[in-house]
Amino acid sequence: MRLSSGLRAAISLAVGFFITFSQDHSASIGLIALGIYGVSLAAITFAVHFIGKRGIATIEAIPFAVIALIIGVFAFLVPQGDQTEIAGFIALVTAWGLLSGVLELYAARKEKTSTRLGRDYLISAVLALLLGALFLFAPLDIVSAVGFFGAYLVISAVHLGIAAATPSK
Repeated sequence: MRLSSGLRAAISLAVGFFITFSQDHSASIGLIALGIYGVSLAAITFAVHFIGKRGIATIEAIPFAVIALIIGVFAFLVPQGDQTEIAGFIALVTAWGLLSGVLELYAARKEKTSTRLGRDYLISAVLALLLGALFLFAPLDIVSAVGFFGAYLVISAVHLGIAAATPSK
């Protein structure tokens, strides 16, 4: 989990900084960032779990990696056009937040929230579910939507970085 968390933190921070320091918070920038994030996250998850580990942890990582890959690829495939890109970005971020949040909530429950790893999964799940709920229920303009996605990535990167750097007992 530490290697996975550290790599996820690096990707989240890089893409979050890309959004934060970009002058253009349009849907096309958001889709590029989401595509890079999804494909990179899937590649990291597949690499860490299939090269280094065997067993049930690898099997449980497959849905997370597949969802990240699908969201990332779909972000690159959204047709051009202002309204299409906006709708695609909001739908994909909503799906990402809700689906990844549910999977991380399952992982937190499996690991037991009384353990450090369980709490780390729980925090990640809450952040993702809040992102998905925000995009689902709040009427966001595209500048705010891309900004909130960037903020989620940076906050998630800080959390995952702390989780990766915390020594195990």
